[in-house]
Amino acid sequence: QIRVRVIEGRQLPGNNIKPVVKVHVCGQTHRTRIKRGNNPYFDEVSVVRTFQLKCQCHQMRKMVIAAFIRCFACFILGHAVMRKWLLLSDPEDTSSGAKGYMKVSMFVLGTGDEPPV
Repeated sequence: QIRVRVIEGRQLPGNNIKPVVKVHVCGQTHRTRIKRGNNPYFDEVSVVRTFQLKCQCHQMRKMVIAAFIRCFACFILGHAVMRKWLLLSDPEDTSSGAKGYMKVSMFVLGTGDEPPV
């Protein structure tokens, strides 16, 4: 089991944005509530059962995805990432630089394991 806690975003680009974070895993999608502004506070947890994880931050306008903002992808095997800031960038334009930051915690739990505090 992988648990992903999306904590907050910082310096997301755009004006009057409504960001939402989607966690895509093996055909499943978990998403946060839509927030407002460039520095949103989410503090939401998603639980998935695989070892590949892809997180995307989208801008929401009128409840429809208006623009893909940036993407972060990683591979986790028995490791934990606790309250770390991840750099968001455009995977299709690697020369465009930083497009904001997302603070997350991610960890893998086996049967009977307790999540870290």
